[in-house]
Amino acid sequence: MKKVINAIKKYPFILILVLILVVFTPYSLFSPGQSRKRAVVIAIGLDKIENEYEISFLTFIPSPNQEFQQSNSVVSGKGSSVSEAVLDAQLTLGKDIGLSHAKTTVVNERMLEEDISSSLDYLMRVVSLPENTVFVCTNTTAKELLMATDSLEQNLGLKLDQLVSYNANEVYITDTSLEAFYKGYYSPTKSSLIGYIEHVKEDGSQSEQGGGQNQSGSQSSGCSQETSQSTSSQGGQQGGAGSSEQNSSAGSSGQSENEKQRGSLQGQSQILNKGDAVLLRDGQKVALLDVDNLNSINLLSTKRSLDSITISDVQTEDEKNVDMTFLVKNKVVSIKTDFQNNIPLFVANINLGVQLSEIDTKAQKVKQNVQNTQITEEIAKKLEQKIKSEFSQMLQIIRENKADVIGVYDSFFTHNRKEFLKFLSSLDDRENFLNHVVFMLNLKIQQDG
Repeated sequence: MKKVINAIKKYPFILILVLILVVFTPYSLFSPGQSRKRAVVIAIGLDKIENEYEISFLTFIPSPNQEFQQSNSVVSGKGSSVSEAVLDAQLTLGKDIGLSHAKTTVVNERMLEEDISSSLDYLMRVVSLPENTVFVCTNTTAKELLMATDSLEQNLGLKLDQLVSYNANEVYITDTSLEAFYKGYYSPTKSSLIGYIEHVKEDGSQSEQGGGQNQSGSQSSGCSQETSQSTSSQGGQQGGAGSSEQNSSAGSSGQSENEKQRGSLQGQSQILNKGDAVLLRDGQKVALLDVDNLNSINLLSTKRSLDSITISDVQTEDEKNVDMTFLVKNKVVSIKTDFQNNIPLFVANINLGVQLSEIDTKAQKVKQNVQNTQITEEIAKKLEQKIKSEFSQMLQIIRENKADVIGVYDSFFTHNRKEFLKFLSSLDDRENFLNHVVFMLNLKIQQDG
């Protein structure tokens, strides 16, 4: 005993270590897990039904299983404001809401009829929604998309943020995070792009509340508090998107209304990622851009080449009126801004290296031995006309909506600041400056490989 006491006196830190183990080990072993007090939210959906907000949380439920699949649940709350809706969802869930793991924020198109920043402000300031979360829009209610996404993840292992990140990495080089949205929102042009995910039912309908490009989903009935949990079902994939069958089991409160909602959500549905994006100005949707529009925006980007270009009715020696698809193998972009007679000039010099990948003879597509096909003057001219035509269409859209998402303002402000500020001061409507800028697109197309 004396040896132990002497050892403790000689090395007092041993006593401290023993005291720590004695005091904190029982507490650590028998205290409840943090997940019992705080819900882990991995995605957020925000809808507006008339004058009432509905917020939906896709939450992670820790549970042991042998299939290494995570169990998720969709919990919703309603209120006259976003803060009331969040509180309602917390009461339904019986836990505090933690948004530090939220990777995706979804809103329906109806939310974008007004300034969306006012609705997101509470989530970011008070509930600590991460700025790097992916921000997307859907044609149906955000709640429906989260339910379908949960089933998609169980069947294909494909998460919603991965689906949208594919757009940002492979379709259009634009950051679609909340941080990028606010950066564009508070910029002089007040413009930004966010991803667009389409949710379609098996019969091809959008939803009872959904619509086309200018409509959005809203929930017409249901309880203010509802918890739904997705179950495993059959899934597939189509056109870079997923299709999944959605089944949900409702909570105990308001069972009759929940059964109606669950019945409307059952059946096979498709989550379609067509590569579209929503053009926002002042936090509101002003246009829906398709892949061709986004390719034209990418044309000015130094980060990524265009994926492919298809031209029609090309005359060849062996075939007539064939369609040709070219892959863009490399791209060199040089942007110059200047003023001539007080007129701003935006000049884009672009060199494209392309390679023929496919010939469509109307009867069948031929994919072999196309690399040896030389790019003739006629082919180069058609490629140039196709690119310039699509660029003009994109330019018309951003001009009509006063939404500069191609960096014109930044380019002039960086390289011709004094002249550009003088030019802006001479305009009656500074926000309409794009209509006074002359665009020149100089293309040089050559064969690569």
